Amino acid sequence: MIVEDVRCEPAEGGWRLSAAVRSGAELPSARLHFTVPGGGRGRPPERDWLPERGDAFLAALLMPAMRLGEELVVDAPVSARLLRSARTVVEIYTAWWERLRTVRVTAGEPVEAPYGPAAVGLFFTLGVDSFYSLLGDAERRAEPGHRPVSDLLFVNFERHAGPDHDRLLDRVRRVADRSGARALRVETDLRAFTASLVRWEDFHGAALAATALALQGLLGRCLIAASFDYRHLPPYGSHPVLDHLWSTEALEIVHDGADATRTQKVARRLAHSDLALRNLAVCWRGRPGRNCGACEKCLRTMVALESAGVLGRCGTLPRVLDLDRLRHAPMDSADARDAMREAGRDAACLGRPDLAAAAELAADRHGPFPRMAAP
Repeated sequence: MIVEDVRCEPAEGGWRLSAAVRSGAELPSARLHFTVPGGGRGRPPERDWLPERGDAFLAALLMPAMRLGEELVVDAPVSARLLRSARTVVEIYTAWWERLRTVRVTAGEPVEAPYGPAAVGLFFTLGVDSFYSLLGDAERRAEPGHRPVSDLLFVNFERHAGPDHDRLLDRVRRVADRSGARALRVETDLRAFTASLVRWEDFHGAALAATALALQGLLGRCLIAASFDYRHLPPYGSHPVLDHLWSTEALEIVHDGADATRTQKVARRLAHSDLALRNLAVCWRGRPGRNCGACEKCLRTMVALESAGVLGRCGTLPRVLDLDRLRHAPMDSADARDAMREAGRDAACLGRPDLAAAAELAADRHGPFPRMAAP
C-alpha cells in the first residue's frame, strides 16, 4: 500500500488534507481526506492546522495494510517517533487479531517534529465517556501546569448530513460554549475507505489518532476518552497500551478516563452536571436531542443513571426504566453482554439489587458470543 501526493488545499470554506492511496486491493476512492470545513462559530480554520505530512495516513492505513499483508510506504515526511512506535503497534495488532499480518512500514522522510502548539483537543460525541473526560478536565483546571481542553473535536466518520445532523452539531457547540472551548468539526471518508478491510471496533482508535495527527498544526495534546476501565481491558481499537503510541514529537495523544466504569463515570461526574444530563447522547438510533431508550447501550446507560439517582433528570432518555425491557435487552456481542453484566455489578454496589438482577438476567439470556476476528 503506497501513500503519495499528500497535499492541503481549500475545501468547503476551510481546508482539506488528502493523499492518494494505491493498493493491490480495490479501494472505494483514490484519495483519503481529512477536512475542517469553515462556517462554524469561532475563527475559521487555518491552513497551518493541517500540515502536509504523512503521519495521519500512516495511522489510518497501518491496520488495512496489515489485513492485506502489504508493505505500507508513506511518501511524505513522517515523525521519527511515530515510525519507531509503529513497530510496536504492529506487534500488538498481530498478538490481538490473528488475521492481521506483520508488515514493513517505511516513510519517505522520517523527521523529528518541533515542539507542538498549545491547543488541547478532546474527541467529543456527547456520550458518557467524553463527558466524563470533559468534566474531569474542568476539575483539574486549577492544578499547576494543567493545560485545559481548548477544542472539542466532533468527527463525522459516518458522513451524516441534513437537519438532524445539524441539530446534533448545535448541541456540541452549545456544550463547547458552556465549557469555554471551541467546537471543531472534522469531515473524513476514512471509515468508508477502510470498511471492507477492518472492523470499526478494532480500528476506531487508529482512526481517532489519525484525525488528531492531521491537525498537528493546531494540537499539541489530544485526549481519547476511554471506553473500558483498567479492570476490564479486552483487545479494542482504543486502548491504554495503544493510544499513546500514535504520538509524535509535536503531539501527545492520551487515553483518558479508564479509572472508572460507565456507572462510576455517571455517579462521580455526570450526575452533578446539568449540562451533561441535558445533552447526553448514547446511540444513533434516536433523533438528535433524544436517544432511542430501547437498545442495549441506552438501557445500560439508564441503569447507570438510575443507580446514581438521576435518571429522572436526564432530558434525552426515558425518565423511567422498565425492568422487563431491561431483562430482554437486545445484545449482539460478547462485549455488550460483558458491559451489561458490569453495569449490574455496579448497580448492586450502589444499593440497587433490583437493577442488578435485571441486568444479570439480560446478560444470562444470551449464550456465549464468539469473539470476533478482524474481517
